[in-house]
Amino acid sequence: MEESRPSNIKITDSVIEYSGFTFLLIDALDSLNVDQVQYNNAVIIDGKDPDFIRQIVRRIRSSNNPEIYLKPVFILKGININDPFINRLCDGTIFSLEQIEFIIPTVEKLLTKVNDLKFTNSISFEAQMIEKTISFMYTCDVFDLEPVPYVYSGINYSYPILSVNFRQTEEYTVLDILDIAEREGIFESEYVDRVYLCSTCSNGHLTYREVCPKCGSSNSSTEDIVHHFPCGYVGPISDFKNEIDDQLDCPKCDKRLRHIGVDYDKPSVLHECKNCAHKFQDYNVKAKCLNCLTDNGVEVLKGKEIRRYKLTKKGELAAINGFVSTSKDIDEIIGTVKFDTFKTMLKYEIERLRQTEGSSNICAIHITNPSQVYSKIGSEVQKGLLKDLVRVIRSNIRSSDVISFQSSSTIILSMNEIPNRIAKRILEEIINMLKRLMSTAFKNMEVNFETNVMSLDYKLSPELHIQQLTKDFK
Repeated sequence: MEESRPSNIKITDSVIEYSGFTFLLIDALDSLNVDQVQYNNAVIIDGKDPDFIRQIVRRIRSSNNPEIYLKPVFILKGININDPFINRLCDGTIFSLEQIEFIIPTVEKLLTKVNDLKFTNSISFEAQMIEKTISFMYTCDVFDLEPVPYVYSGINYSYPILSVNFRQTEEYTVLDILDIAEREGIFESEYVDRVYLCSTCSNGHLTYREVCPKCGSSNSSTEDIVHHFPCGYVGPISDFKNEIDDQLDCPKCDKRLRHIGVDYDKPSVLHECKNCAHKFQDYNVKAKCLNCLTDNGVEVLKGKEIRRYKLTKKGELAAINGFVSTSKDIDEIIGTVKFDTFKTMLKYEIERLRQTEGSSNICAIHITNPSQVYSKIGSEVQKGLLKDLVRVIRSNIRSSDVISFQSSSTIILSMNEIPNRIAKRILEEIINMLKRLMSTAFKNMEVNFETNVMSLDYKLSPELHIQQLTKDFK
């Protein structure tokens, strides 16, 4: 696409240089090496057609490298594009290279916001996708994640910032990830719509058909059932038709039916299957999946809520700090129980203390610099680190005491039937052992811990105990 351009714009090997910034100009799919994106300040896509632009945008935004997926992307378009997927994932448009000066402030702003962020190696895939999504939202000053009705989506709605990471056949995973993010406090949401997905492959591209209840064929004919008032005869309308004219005559009493509502009515219909000749009044409804061809009964379809999500303050801080923790990161660590289970056990211990005069405690160990720690080590090393922390703690408490992760930076544990001062001393010994372990395992990295011990009070709920225990952790 030939463009007139100011003399201070220089183009060399598809790289535009202007005002100290470099723009990668993409005009062909086969020549794109997505790694080139990270070496330039922004990307300009020569907008030949929506399909071409969609493929380029998808390749950039689906990268796992923040140096690529967070790059400003602009469209140099000669056509009007009304694709919500493209428009939500691009940062603006220009109609000629002469307008490149007008997007410089946007590029500067986006790159500055990217520099605010820290990036860590999240343990679970779900945490990685959440971190990627909120990082994009933060840099673009987008705080609402809106579902967009979209014909190319496998679930008929798209959340472009997140959906771009998945093939159409896997897009149902987006709903599960958003549900996890809301449970972790990253998002809050409100109801928008409900979709129904295939019971086999979770695809939303379904064709609904009325089928024969006997053989399942959708090939049938339908005729009215007629009720003749004077003699009470009820039968299909074909029984009333004669071969001479188009009038209706009752086959029972031979009277002519003249006025509907006076002589007769049509209370129902009768269907006849052209495949098996079965006659019936009520169809079965089937939903045939256009992806895997499963013929689903509508009663077995998976109902999923489509919700509008809003980034919380916790989510915004998680984006900046580059640290997202989900229950999937910590549920499988041997020697611990799930946090919900821990809260249930805590409730029972509080009830026990209400009836006795014992002394029990709840304790917390918090890593104060998780983003610095996890950004320097891989996900497998993270898992090993958490397992080592549990091993050290478990070796210093009784087998009846319980350990749980509130997050991958905060460990909650019980120390029952011992005085508070003893619990504090045990926790201090545990921290000393953990510091020695960390200094040995990570010589060039400092891991900082903060602790708290609280005596159980039967007047407080489990939630209030945990809230007070961890309220001073940053």
